[in-house]
Amino acid sequence: MIYVFLGDLFRKEVIGVRKKVIAQCKVFAKNFGHIYYTSYSGQMVYLLSEGKVLQKEAAVTKQEFYDWVLKWIHQYGIEKAYVRYSLSDKYFIDFLRELQKKQVVFVLEFPTIPYDGELSNKRTILEDAYYRKQLSEYVGQCTTYSKMDSVFGIPCIPLMNGVDIEEQPLKKCRKKDGRIVLLAIAYMAGWHGYERVIEGMAQYYRMGGEKNILFKLVGTGPEIGKYRKLAEEYGLDQRIEFCGKLEGKELDSQYDESDIAVGSLGLYKKGLEQAAPIKLREYCSRGIPFIYGYRDIGFEGNEEYLLQLPNRNENVSMESVIALYERTAENKRIISKMREIAIQNFTWDSILKPIISFYNV
Repeated sequence: MIYVFLGDLFRKEVIGVRKKVIAQCKVFAKNFGHIYYTSYSGQMVYLLSEGKVLQKEAAVTKQEFYDWVLKWIHQYGIEKAYVRYSLSDKYFIDFLRELQKKQVVFVLEFPTIPYDGELSNKRTILEDAYYRKQLSEYVGQCTTYSKMDSVFGIPCIPLMNGVDIEEQPLKKCRKKDGRIVLLAIAYMAGWHGYERVIEGMAQYYRMGGEKNILFKLVGTGPEIGKYRKLAEEYGLDQRIEFCGKLEGKELDSQYDESDIAVGSLGLYKKGLEQAAPIKLREYCSRGIPFIYGYRDIGFEGNEEYLLQLPNRNENVSMESVIALYERTAENKRIISKMREIAIQNFTWDSILKPIISFYNV
């Protein structure tokens, strides 16, 4: 089996995507034996397996990328493929047509639907709009992370993002110390909308708020400068901490020293009402209560360990955050409950069961 990824798995900025691809590959390997996967980096296409590069070839264009994938499918006798979608164009349609001709059983994953709000180049928008109408001619099954029966006329299996539970240690139960520590871990892009937290804190203290709230941001990205400027503008320099990128034990320590995690709060900027980002699953598996600002298909929205906020540009109410803290702080039962929910619902083994069933028909 091969996992076709038209993207750069070696970039530090895509660590979340890389973890997802590797975790999915582990499940496919358990069920179908050997699994190969691809990465496209610096005009080179790589074929990998179990973290090792097996082959690498020059691929200046998308057409050359797909040509090499087809050659590897033939060379290694591959019968199944899982294809991560990366917009439609002539070369992608030609690739799908060849998979169909070779009788390769494949599923097409749409990471985001709808994705039109992510596009800005007019030529790309027009090209994608034209060619995606042809997808249903060649794709018999797709999946995405929204509750949809079909995408572009293709039957759809809705999935959730999952976690590799072994990579997510349970957090320690933090004792109350007069602080409420919020934690956001992400590549700081606009759709995370963390300005809503900063502006909510500013409003809370303008109104005479007395709780000692600390907001920690772990990660790098284009929005960091904006968040630093807002922290300075609102006089919150001592209450907002920029930790940079952390991994391993340093990251585990941040979880242990925090009370509430912060998920995406700006998906409205992408035109999304519903999603299933991996980050909330990681928060849940570690047992840290969290807030987020959209409809997540993995949660009802009224669970005791979370706070679902409106999906629009408005300040986060610190009173609501404090209420979440008061009902979850020093609560070992909630930490254990969240872990159990993650094991039952958010591991890739459980999430990919319908995809495995499709391949086995």
